[in-house]
Amino acid sequence: MAHEQEERIIEQAIDDGACEREAHAACSGLIIKRRRLVDQIMMKLGESGAAILCAPPGFGRTAVLLQCVSHAQNDAVRRETHLIDAGRLDTGRLVERLGELALRTPSTLRPLVAIDDMPKVDRHGEDAVIDRLNELMRQGYELLLVCTPGNRGLPEALPGACLISSRDLTVQPREYSEWARLYSISRSLDVYELTGGIPSLVTMLQFSTDRSYGGALLEQAICALYRKVLKELRRERDALYRPACMMLLLGGGTVGDFERCGVKIHRETMERLARDYPMFGLDGSRRTFSCLGKGTSEYDDLRREIAERRPTFASRAARMLMKTGRVDAAVALAELVLDEKGTLSLVGQFPVQFALAGHAQFVQRVLSTPERLIGRDMTTGALLGAYASALTLGDYRMARNAAAELRKRPERIVQDVDAQTWGSAVMLADAWGSVSGTALPDLGGANTHEPTGDALLLKEHAEIYRELIGGAGSPAWDRAERLMRAVKCDNEVNIPLLFLQADRCMDAALHGRGVEPHELERLEQGIKVLTARHLVPVAVRIRLAANIARLYDGEPLVDERCFAEAGTMAVRESDLMTQLFCLAAEGWQSLAVGQAINAHFRGQQVLKLADAGQVFLRSWGTMLERTSYLRHTSRIKIREEAEVIDLSQDECDTTEAWAVALHLSAAQFDSELSAWYSRHKDEMRHERFWPTARHAMALMGSRAESLRHLLPREVSQSARSATARSVPSEAAFEVIDGGRIPETGEVVINLFGGFHAERNGHTLTDVLWRRKKSGALAAHLVLAMGSFVSRRTIIDELWPDADYSHGRESLYVTLSSLRAAVKQQAGGPQYVLTQGDGVAFNAEFVYSDVRQFDALARAVLVGSEASSAQQVIETCLKIEQLYRGPLYVPDCGDPTYFVEMRRVFLTKFIDCMVAGIDKALQIENNSCASWLVEAALKQAPTREDVIRRAMTVYDRCGRRREIVELYNGHLHFLQHELQDFPEEETREMYERIINRQQRVAMI
Repeated sequence: MAHEQEERIIEQAIDDGACEREAHAACSGLIIKRRRLVDQIMMKLGESGAAILCAPPGFGRTAVLLQCVSHAQNDAVRRETHLIDAGRLDTGRLVERLGELALRTPSTLRPLVAIDDMPKVDRHGEDAVIDRLNELMRQGYELLLVCTPGNRGLPEALPGACLISSRDLTVQPREYSEWARLYSISRSLDVYELTGGIPSLVTMLQFSTDRSYGGALLEQAICALYRKVLKELRRERDALYRPACMMLLLGGGTVGDFERCGVKIHRETMERLARDYPMFGLDGSRRTFSCLGKGTSEYDDLRREIAERRPTFASRAARMLMKTGRVDAAVALAELVLDEKGTLSLVGQFPVQFALAGHAQFVQRVLSTPERLIGRDMTTGALLGAYASALTLGDYRMARNAAAELRKRPERIVQDVDAQTWGSAVMLADAWGSVSGTALPDLGGANTHEPTGDALLLKEHAEIYRELIGGAGSPAWDRAERLMRAVKCDNEVNIPLLFLQADRCMDAALHGRGVEPHELERLEQGIKVLTARHLVPVAVRIRLAANIARLYDGEPLVDERCFAEAGTMAVRESDLMTQLFCLAAEGWQSLAVGQAINAHFRGQQVLKLADAGQVFLRSWGTMLERTSYLRHTSRIKIREEAEVIDLSQDECDTTEAWAVALHLSAAQFDSELSAWYSRHKDEMRHERFWPTARHAMALMGSRAESLRHLLPREVSQSARSATARSVPSEAAFEVIDGGRIPETGEVVINLFGGFHAERNGHTLTDVLWRRKKSGALAAHLVLAMGSFVSRRTIIDELWPDADYSHGRESLYVTLSSLRAAVKQQAGGPQYVLTQGDGVAFNAEFVYSDVRQFDALARAVLVGSEASSAQQVIETCLKIEQLYRGPLYVPDCGDPTYFVEMRRVFLTKFIDCMVAGIDKALQIENNSCASWLVEAALKQAPTREDVIRRAMTVYDRCGRRREIVELYNGHLHFLQHELQDFPEEETREMYERIINRQQRVAMI
């Protein structure tokens, strides 16, 4: 049933023929009156004598035609109109009908002939229909014709006719507000991104429940529209069929992508696509295109259909995506539409690109088994792809086997692999150069190519990483920065770029300004993707950089196993410099958690194993060994060692200068420290060493205090303090502003101060809401939100005098009306739920001020002990803003339940106001107390506790006259209306306040 309803809705939206006319006749109120467009068409029609509405189905052609006919009928000059549905006539009958008109004498000066669904016309004009149309124009008739873009002969056969294209029929920004109001479309939707302004698709937005996703009905409508277009292009053997299919397979891109891949798109083709088929999103100025609905399951089904009909289109589209660097999209397309042979051919053609974009698992799935890899029948390209993917996956056994096989094929490599791909493979091998047995063959002068693109990024990474970790720690970044800025990121993972970003973050943490939050977040996102794709060696390297940044920033290390796992991976790769780096990093991590002896041992190991050329590692190890030693050694021993330090030495490097300064500071030899700093301040002010020095001082704590006082502020203060993350302070409670932004697809029903219903921010004024029973039922379900109300309860309340069977029938009708009023559809949000004998509103899609009131009141009346006075006051101000008046009580059925709930909510409201007044008086916030008092008096002017608190507030504010007026008014009401007197407590408070004020006045 639901499926049939969805199909019916889609067909109504897409079909511009009989369905649209019947819909117009049945419910003309749902057809947008496009006055501006009709006026433009009629003006052009008057100038040229003929106009052609040329658009595919779904653009509202027939609706516009009918509105033009209606406009002409109300025109004193035209008035005479003839409407012909050519879609229901054969060519002979249409010629006969036009001939009958030609024999008649027009009754007005410019009669209009409007013809819908014009048949295909001979492009040379040799057609009886065209002869009749020309004859009518000679007799003074104006012609308004409707056809599809496939009927290219019609505009050419009537060269003087004005052409109204598909783009002219799209919903324009000036008229969109009327569409949004009529169809209750959420303001938060990106209408042109989702629909391209195509009328039939815009109407589907009324069922949308997400800002970036139009819903299942819109998906189906989009793909149905594409299928109709492709069917017509295929039937007419139109030259647009091939580029249209390719664009749908690609989803989006630029026209330049076609040209770079050897596919020429003529200017005329681009102009026709932009003019007649806006659903392809072709932008002539930017030369880009973007199809609607891409990324959805319906769209994937459409791409499968295209690939089944034209397999060559699918393989060519996948190659185009690879050539333009969109590897993620190519993998998705290959897995969706390509067979095993086509996918294997794709991997063989682009072996390294898949691995560098993080799709090593895809390559291994294509190659199936390791046994297949070693076979002689494996193509060289596929073998190279297996090699590259094995490196990024950490499968070094497979990488060695593939490398051994490649070393047997130097001639075939030159023949089968292009120079750029081979260059990327060589640079990738260099990045993993420490792994034994994975070296690629040296081709000598053959197949050499200057590194570009990914190969150049990998080359820069290898040089920077070796200098950063295994050298002096001062890499040159100028060229790498330029390359990184020039990279166009079309994929979720770009391994060369990630490597360089990790290198830059590590350099910034160890030697620079520190890592910015957005840079660290980018690394974290990359780690998640790499881990999900099982790219362990790459993920470990990025984790290493992120953890170094956190370590130096003083943040807790959430990834405690990172340094150990990175060291283990370095052992597998025989990468000694990375092993030593991870060993030192583990030492710094241990020192941060108080394990100084462990850290000291690791520092000694680094100094023992690092050679003289590894300047940074020796420096880092020295600082680790010295800091950990000074932290856990007794001050007496530190002083004894400090006394034998040679303070007169003139030559020392930065590391030694800092190590001695830390030792003197820990010994509290302040004079000696001052003298040492004075002699070696130039070495100690080497900026690239400051992060490590600051980190060491932070870990030493009070033992480095003497050195901190001696250093300039820019040295001793953390760089992160100047660029610390600024987190905006938010109050725990904020008074609501009046304009709450509704969620997409949400229905809002408010009951305080009267009944008010909205959907997507638009007030629901449908005639169905004027039925009292629907409003009363909605109000009851809102009050019972979160639970089901039995049908018997509803029947007894709304139809107290009816028997159960009649009441059940009435409830069925009312429920249907309620669903229609909130625009509930089978494929959209389910606002009204039924379960067994119960009925309820779906709290996921229905919001109410009553429910929020209850939550806030509970926080004040039940949980106020755990909140501060200011929080309670702000919550009470929220409640006061929500409570716009007494609860809505319907004037039909038995209102007993609503009257009781009105009393309950009023009592809660007054109790909350009283609690808020007490808290405001407690912290002497007289302005808030006055506000809450006035709100309480407005709703319950006779409650004694409210009267007493009002007199207290007025007394605090010096408003004596208002105290007298309030008490006297209350006294008069009780004596004359209830024949009663104020409570003793109220009377005593009044007399106490008045007497005190009189005594003050006498003094």
